[in-house]
Amino acid sequence: MARDKLQELLSELQQQGAVISSDLRDALEVAMGKLPLVSQREFDIQTAKLARAEEKLAQLEEQIRALESRLGD
Repeated sequence: MARDKLQELLSELQQQGAVISSDLRDALEVAMGKLPLVSQREFDIQTAKLARAEEKLAQLEEQIRALESRLGD
C-alpha cells in the first residue's frame, strides 16, 4: 500500500519535473531570442576594427606630442 503510494508520488514528481523543464526551456528560448547576439565572424571583424582604431589613435597622439614639442621649442 505505502509502496504503491510512493510509486504514484514518484511518477507525479517526474511528470511535474518534465513540465517544469519544458516551461524553463521555453522561457530560455524566448529570452535568448530577445538578446542582441552577433556571430563570431561579426565579433572578430569588430575586434579587428577596434584594434586598428586604437593603433591609429596611438599614432595620432604621438604626432600631437611631436607637434606640441616643436611648438614648445
